[in-house]
Amino acid sequence: MKDSCFIRGKVPMTKAPIRAVALDLLELHQAQRFLDIGAGTGSISLQAAQEYPDLAVYAIEHKEAAVDLIKENRAHFGLKNYQVFLAEAPMNEDLGHFDAIFIGGSGGKLVEIIDWAHELLKPGGRLVLTFILMENANKAITHLEGGPWQDLEVQTLQAATRKTMGPGHYFKPFNPTTIISCKK
Repeated sequence: MKDSCFIRGKVPMTKAPIRAVALDLLELHQAQRFLDIGAGTGSISLQAAQEYPDLAVYAIEHKEAAVDLIKENRAHFGLKNYQVFLAEAPMNEDLGHFDAIFIGGSGGKLVEIIDWAHELLKPGGRLVLTFILMENANKAITHLEGGPWQDLEVQTLQAATRKTMGPGHYFKPFNPTTIISCKK
């Protein structure tokens, strides 16, 4: 989906090239339940719900403005398979188990959220995380390598969009993003 499809606010959004890779790594074509932790604008989970109408999609976000934006986009896309929680992760509420989990934000609780995601994932379930801060990516890599995870992969993507400047053109870069994927 193009970024322009989403109603935008002041909340940062995972851009289309990063979403495409993250969604591919989540392997949602064979999933029944998907959780987006630290959803921000919800672009990952909203696109997942749009592309997979039989997928039960859940999102957790602790910022009220972001949740309001997610709800606007949910209505904009007419999604019936999407539920959002205004809460901090990890939550005490029993959400059941998931086939795939995406972590886009952690609010300073990265290790706790990774461990919680492991509890929530079904055996063989996919975990994908994205980072623009190198320190957070390194913290996640170190924790995942020391844990019970399989098939750990790490990649960094740099994307840019062509823009007009006067009579010419240039590429405006997005933040370089580290994408981590693994399996329970």
